[in-house]
Formats: sequence, C-alpha cells, structure tokens
Amino acid sequence: MKVAAPAAQLLAAVLALVTAAAGSASYADPDPGRHRVFTIRSAEITESSSLVVSTTRDGLVYTANDSGDTPTVYALDTSTGAVVGRTSLAGVEPVDVEAMAGGNDGSLVVADIGDNDGQRSSVAVYRVEQPGRGGREVASDAVELTYVDGPRDAEAVLYDAESGRVFVVSKQAFDASIYATPRDVFGRNRAVLRPVAAAPSVVTDATFLPGGELAVVRTYVGAAVYRYPGWKALTSVGLPPQQQGESIAAPPGGRVVWVGSEGLHSDVLAVQLPPLLPKPTTPDTPSPPARSAETPTPTSAGGEAPSAAGDGWGTWGALASVLGVGVAAGLLSAYLLGRRDRGAR
Repeated sequence: MKVAAPAAQLLAAVLALVTAAAGSASYADPDPGRHRVFTIRSAEITESSSLVVSTTRDGLVYTANDSGDTPTVYALDTSTGAVVGRTSLAGVEPVDVEAMAGGNDGSLVVADIGDNDGQRSSVAVYRVEQPGRGGREVASDAVELTYVDGPRDAEAVLYDAESGRVFVVSKQAFDASIYATPRDVFGRNRAVLRPVAAAPSVVTDATFLPGGELAVVRTYVGAAVYRYPGWKALTSVGLPPQQQGESIAAPPGGRVVWVGSEGLHSDVLAVQLPPLLPKPTTPDTPSPPARSAETPTPTSAGGEAPSAAGDGWGTWGALASVLGVGVAAGLLSAYLLGRRDRGAR
C-alpha cells in the first residue's frame, strides 16, 4: 500500500497514540532487534506486503512487492534474509499483489487483491507449487473473483487446501469482513466472494497456523486469533512497532508468528502467541523448515521471542485499538480530501 509521505506520518502518529492507549496491546520493548529472525537483504524488495513460510523447502520464506512490481514471488533464505529464488507467473499482469497464502498441499496462492480506491470490478488469485531456489517462469491456476457486495480494498488472503476455499479479508476501518469463495475454487474460472465473519479494522495480512485449526489476522498494531472453521474470535495479541507492519507468517510449531514490514532492508520479528491458546496439530508435511518455531533463533543478541501481552489485549485494549484505527482512518481521509480540495482551487 502506498501512502503519501505527510499522510503516512499523520497515520503513524495517530497509530502510535492508539498503541499507547491500548495499554496491554502495546509493545514497550526498547530493543525489537533482539527478536529479529532475519532482515530482508535485497534492494529489490522495498514493499514486502506478504510472507509465507515454505512447508516443502527447508529454510525458505516467500514474499512479494505490492503494486508496481512484476508478477514475481521472491524466495528468501531465513538464515541470511537474502533472495535465493525468483519465480515469475507466466502471462500475468498484476494490478496490486498484496497477499500470499500457503496451502497444506504444498501450494502457494498469490493474491492480486489490492484496491485502494475500491473501484476494481474484479480481483484475481493464482495458485502455483511452492517454489525453490533459482529462477523460473511457471504457469498458474487462475481465478477471477468478485465481491457479492461490491468492490473493496483487501490485503489479506488465506487458503484451505482441504476444502479448496480461498478467504479474503477486507481492509475497511469499519465493517470489515472475512469473505469466502465456494469450495474447490481453483476448478473454476470465476467465483463470488461472500462474507462469512466480521474482521478487525484495517487488516494487512493473515495466516493459518500449522494444522489449520487457528487463523491469525493482523493489523498495523495487533492481531486477532480465530478458531477455524467457524471463525470464532478467541483473543488478540499485541505486535511490536514496525515502520509499516504488513505481513505475518506461521513457522512450524504453532506458538510463534513472524511479522514483517514494508521498507528497504526491513526486519522480520518473532512474536509469541498467548499460552491460553490450544497447541495446533501439526500436519504431516514434507521437509518442514529447519528453524523451530517454539524458540526461533534471532540473528542478533538475545534469544527470546517477545511474549504476548498478558492473555491478549483485553476488552479495553481491543476497543481502544479499534476506535483508534477508525480515528486514524478518518483523519487520513480528511487530510487527503483537504489536499484534493486545495488542488482543485
């Protein structure tokens, strides 16, 4: 997502106030570097807005730039943060790739679903095998998607390979929803997205935890955990401050998530999930990544993933976050409208 510099500064300032107001939802850690898993070491990746841990390739994660890049999936080495693979989707001309999701069948879903102005008549998702190292161009299974209630912006996608459903989470400040496709969607050319559950405000990414029983949906300041299927909200988790937190991934183990940010040479950080959550069942998958999610090894000093804020944000923390993000969105909208009005005169 691209935001003009003054507007981004305004949004960042308001979100900082929201984080402080949320109390237990905030992260007061003065040294987020000690929770660093790796740093993305590539000048090619300046707007990483998605992150997926490979379930078929040791020590790899996938990311993609959002609007403005070619249809390229970058494979990163988790021990160095370097780009070790580039996979291009043949015949695809993306508008705004904002999300990716891994399937427990070894697939990777690439979602061209960004729509800042809410004007796209349709969006698209593409499915490929999880790539390895090196460069290649591959064909993909493609599906054109439309929302049953009209266009909207989105930056988060999940994929349940067992049912063949894709879930897209919209990014409104108010009345955001989790949308679902029909079953076996990649057997179709077109499908309709229908709302199945309410979502937090301003969602930027989402992931299933290993086993597929829990889903984590992140915003700029925190994340909500859901039971799946059924989409029952269980708890919320505070996230450490980042320049523009837009990605979340689930390494093996189910007790830690990795969160990333846009920006050149951005860090991927480890965040511990609340102990009250049941441990997910890890599926049988070939060649899981070598790094353990129970105690991910940071690349800098320290060695502990940050603990969740108590048992989550609590009612007041979550309320403060939701209201604050709404205020931030309102202020940002007012700012942009003011600039447009002044430009028209």
